[in-house]
Amino acid sequence: MSNKTIHWNGGLQPEAVNILSADGGMIVCPTKVGYIIMTSDAKGLERKFDAKQRNRNKPGVVLCGSLAQLKELAQLNPEIEALYQQHWDKDVLLGCILPWKEEAVARIPEDGSKELMMDRRQTSCFVIKFGVPGENLAKELWENHGKFSFASSANPSGKGNR
Repeated sequence: MSNKTIHWNGGLQPEAVNILSADGGMIVCPTKVGYIIMTSDAKGLERKFDAKQRNRNKPGVVLCGSLAQLKELAQLNPEIEALYQQHWDKDVLLGCILPWKEEAVARIPEDGSKELMMDRRQTSCFVIKFGVPGENLAKELWENHGKFSFASSANPSGKGNR
């Protein structure tokens, strides 16, 4: 594990892609509203829960780097789809708790991720427009590595932003 600080290069950060592509990878990433812990698999989710001192029954969010990814993963009715489109067009952060599409659940790795990133109702908070550095990473991981991006705020659970 490294505590190395890497300053954002303004585009896709290859070091972050390498870390998140590896088993158990976890990074801290800037967003529009603070910092998040990003990961992409069960081992990384476990590390995230430990770092945040967060109960395992409080799943993180699913980061979507494109509307196409959101539409592949979440069950959207026309009203919710229009809401996401409006926020996408205006570059405004939005996260809604939505059920997963059945075919998307089947894409979740059988490594224990499912139990850590959705609740008993098979819902998660699907987030868009959270900040360019993370959006670039989520898009790259999904489109070119077939990996999900999961996140939580980088502050200890229940402590708010600092």
